[in-house]
Amino acid sequence: MIRAQLDSIYRDVAAVCGHLNAQHAQLVRLTETVVRDGVWADTGCRSVSNWLAWQAGVSSSTARKIVTVAERAEKHPALMAAFDAGELSLDQASTAIRAPAYTDSEISRLATQLTVGQLSYVVRKYPFEPESGDTPNGTPAEADTVESSATMWVDDAGIGQLQANLTPDDYRIVDAAMREARDALFQTGRADVDWGDALVEIANRSLDTVTDAARRDRFRVHMYINGVDSDDPAVLFAYNWRAPDALRDLFLCDAAVLPVYTIDGVPVSVGRAQYIVPDRTRRVVEHRDHGCRVPGCSQRRWVQVHHIVHYGPPDNGPTDTWNLICLCPHHHRLHHRGKLGITGNADLTPGTRRAVVFTDARGRCIAPGATPVAPGGPPPEPSGTWRHPLGERLQHWAVYFNPPRPTHADTN
Repeated sequence: MIRAQLDSIYRDVAAVCGHLNAQHAQLVRLTETVVRDGVWADTGCRSVSNWLAWQAGVSSSTARKIVTVAERAEKHPALMAAFDAGELSLDQASTAIRAPAYTDSEISRLATQLTVGQLSYVVRKYPFEPESGDTPNGTPAEADTVESSATMWVDDAGIGQLQANLTPDDYRIVDAAMREARDALFQTGRADVDWGDALVEIANRSLDTVTDAARRDRFRVHMYINGVDSDDPAVLFAYNWRAPDALRDLFLCDAAVLPVYTIDGVPVSVGRAQYIVPDRTRRVVEHRDHGCRVPGCSQRRWVQVHHIVHYGPPDNGPTDTWNLICLCPHHHRLHHRGKLGITGNADLTPGTRRAVVFTDARGRCIAPGATPVAPGGPPPEPSGTWRHPLGERLQHWAVYFNPPRPTHADTN
């Protein structure tokens, strides 16, 4: 590729980035208004970031970045001016804006030259003078107390992912348990045992200690079999991950597996025979909904199963899957307070006729997702010019911020 073509590509990328940055800044400015006026609370959303992720069709992490910038925008006028002009990306702005307000002019200049990783290192590690109520790194004092935490999720391929941050003492306990489980499996003759096998062994031991039958059934792994009378029945786990054929055949032969048989994806229900949702039906509904069904809600765990048509008189709604829907505790309370309307068939695909419809406290329909408006023309040109970070090695010793000027009491 000749030099002229490369230069053209670089210019085009810079122009697009400048427009994108300026538009993100506009979204931040709108979010400032949303935060100030409390617009997000009208729909029953639990937070501004939940509302923004729903309305803008962005990820939760992107929404949190936008909200972070919006909440601290007034403290960083120089940084926001560069952001408005398209000279900073959203990631750069959301990282730099965590620095104390007294560094505004300096951090705004530095942010245009550093990559996001370098900028994050500076903001986290530089010994800033503390702001009011903050520690020297600009974070709340409670952050000094480190606690163990772990997250679990399933990726797009259906593969489970685990990530944990453990305090030194907790890590030693987990490390000892993992080593013991791995050694126990090795002693049984498994020469190829690894840490994944050890983790599953610990989980199996935990489930084996459950003595209460009802509790044991509640936490049993369920397998959803659709088209069992066909030559190729589909076997699904949670998050609609389809098991490979070899695993399907193994599961169908294992008497310890609890199958859930479905017809066209809808399981057999229990009707009006009982009000309390049976554990198997509950698991089926949770498998179908994957968390709270209210638009804009991101809660996936610890949900409650709600009867859309109430079970008791005068409605007498059945305990069937079409009448059951997953709600987080927050939205469940809003519904029973009359601030969230829910009607329709929960088994039907959202957007189809007779599918579930949500309404807010004023009776307005809550849209199931973001509804962007097609642009009628190009956006206005950003007032600044985007220049990519230098990409050079960061010399930490050369980074310095002038400390805040001391304030003196009025002696007049």
